[in-house]
Amino acid sequence: MKSWLLILFLLVYVLDSFAQKQDKHNHTVGYHHIFYSGVQINTNGFGGGLRRGFHETARKKKLYEMGFTTLKHPREVKMLSADGGDGFVFAKKNSVFNLRLGWGQHNVIAYKPFGEGVELKTIYTFGVTTTFLKPIYYYMAYGNNQMVSLEKFDEQRHNVYNVVKSGPYFKGFNEIAVQPGIFGKFALNFEYAAEKSSIRSLEVGAVIDGYYKEVEILAFADNYPIIVSLYISLQFGKKWYR
Repeated sequence: MKSWLLILFLLVYVLDSFAQKQDKHNHTVGYHHIFYSGVQINTNGFGGGLRRGFHETARKKKLYEMGFTTLKHPREVKMLSADGGDGFVFAKKNSVFNLRLGWGQHNVIAYKPFGEGVELKTIYTFGVTTTFLKPIYYYMAYGNNQMVSLEKFDEQRHNVYNVVKSGPYFKGFNEIAVQPGIFGKFALNFEYAAEKSSIRSLEVGAVIDGYYKEVEILAFADNYPIIVSLYISLQFGKKWYR
């Protein structure tokens, strides 16, 4: 993943530098406002978001965005329940969700030829991320005891033989913990809508989230304070003048 991240960062940097040089010679009035939303899948989960843009020059837009994604650990393993029911992820401590609020810029690298085809943009945003950690509960059994109890996973007391099945999904919502952090996003955006005032685009990029301590997701595994995700997103929206 590190090599792909480096390649993407260098590509965005080179194309963005080229767009800024071109922009010095092109300040024609374009659409002043853009708004679009999208869904994404990434290497650590899935999610969606909203993005609002304001005119700076013909090639540049100032961006504000909000995104919500899940966050999984790469070593999560799903196992079958002892009672034949739905499976469960073994030794998971928390379900994790990210809420990101950011600001940044897009730069148009290549316009659609004759108003048709694909418009290429670089995008970067930075901001704050609020991470919500909801404890996971399991039905546990001990030895030959047929009674089960609803408990959080504790690596000091539990192993794979104790877990009968996962507990109720909504159990633990009243115990949600909040962990703040910061993020940076770098992406390439391919906008292909046939209508001039519409936005339909495909975006590929990387997000780096940083925290003051490890994000506790999985027992018996390393949890990290810096998390890198690669993503692909489909987006839909519109453009308009003043």
